[in-house]
Amino acid sequence: MTIRQPLETVSLVDAAVNRLRNDLLTGGYAAGQELSDTQVAEEFGIARPTARMVVQQLINEGMLVRPPGYSARVRCFEPAEVSDLYRVRRLVELDAVRAIKASTLPLVGVEATLANFESLSPNANWHEVAEADVAFHCSVVEAAGSPRLSEFFASLTGELRLMIAILRKHYSSANALYVEHLELYTLLRDAPLRDVEAKWTRHLEDARKFLEASLAT
Repeated sequence: MTIRQPLETVSLVDAAVNRLRNDLLTGGYAAGQELSDTQVAEEFGIARPTARMVVQQLINEGMLVRPPGYSARVRCFEPAEVSDLYRVRRLVELDAVRAIKASTLPLVGVEATLANFESLSPNANWHEVAEADVAFHCSVVEAAGSPRLSEFFASLTGELRLMIAILRKHYSSANALYVEHLELYTLLRDAPLRDVEAKWTRHLEDARKFLEASLAT
């Protein structure tokens, strides 16, 4: 008999964080909506101290904010914040692209995330789509071989996931977003640097403009 790998144990806090994160990414809570520790405790059937840990984790990820003296709220974005985040994305991701093209760094991790992206069903939950999108871009930064750059980019992923949730209206399906990332990968693997930089910049700029327009209305 084949011995299977042990099942991964997920703590109550992790399980609640995953559920609440999914709810945030699928529009279960409106931008700016209050989300108190007591409310989370009641909705998830957990103790209030546990709920506070859950809320704090999502504050750390940038999905919630807790103004001094107030309960946590779902993160809202202003157009200027989108512009700033995408400015940072361009700096980090284009630096990673240049490092990859200037060397023979392997793209195994990028290929793995792309395969996962492709495996999503046409009716995939947009939370899964957001995860696949972020995983692809993280894998590109990781392929550049700089642990500090990867760690910094990872600190942005909570905000990125929320923004990708807004981008849902911009794409007809999960497959449409996958095809766009497949093109990015193919260029990264085969095309001259200038072509990769141009396409990558357009990809980020299109998303930024759509997000800013969506938030301005």
